[in-house]
Amino acid sequence: MRLTQGGANAGFTSLNAALDYLQAHPQESVWVMNWDAPDFPSKEAKINENLVVLFLAGPELKTEREPLAWIGRAATGNVNDYERKAGTTRVIQAWKATIEAAAKNAGRSIADIQYTIHDAGKGSDTASERLAGLSRTLTETMLEFDYAKQTFNTAGLLGDMGAGSALTNVALAIARANHLGGSVLVAGTTNSEHPTAVVVAPPAKLTPIDPDKDWFRARGENNAYLPWWGRRHGENYGTAQGYSW
Repeated sequence: MRLTQGGANAGFTSLNAALDYLQAHPQESVWVMNWDAPDFPSKEAKINENLVVLFLAGPELKTEREPLAWIGRAATGNVNDYERKAGTTRVIQAWKATIEAAAKNAGRSIADIQYTIHDAGKGSDTASERLAGLSRTLTETMLEFDYAKQTFNTAGLLGDMGAGSALTNVALAIARANHLGGSVLVAGTTNSEHPTAVVVAPPAKLTPIDPDKDWFRARGENNAYLPWWGRRHGENYGTAQGYSW
């Protein structure tokens, strides 16, 4: 067992430790977890209290299941590695290099990235600064990029998730890649000098989804806490979207 304490980027550290272990032990599996309740103690239930567990399988482990997605190592940049230049900023330069490295870690190119999930938040000067650097980078880097349609600001919806942030966003990226295809960028914006990014790539076989019908876990109360497994080979799962065992 390895424990990592920290803020929003702690989950990226745990993820890399897990992927390093699987590289050395390709026939084994690792559980990676992050959780936090930043507003505790509070008299009210908060939607920014998150716990996520990823069950990661080594590349040689015989799971007898379809993969949900493929996850690359997290890449971290350093703003201080770059010189000031006309027409750009050190933050933009660091973000571009970080995204390129994350895509390479996942065996993909920047052109493969079709969606971005991030933790910039909203409603503060700090959030605005985070959004400014990331949004400009994405606009300059991605082909025909539509920021409104191709990004999701999780912290902007749920609030600051603290150490529960990184893997929550990775889990969302896995879901999108598995159902809709295209690689997904997970951007960690909370450290102003060290942008962090992970690229999640889709499986060869997508799991179709009808956006006009309920997803199994969306309104399932206790069902929301059931593990979401890759589908077993040769199994018929019926019509319940997102249901697997």
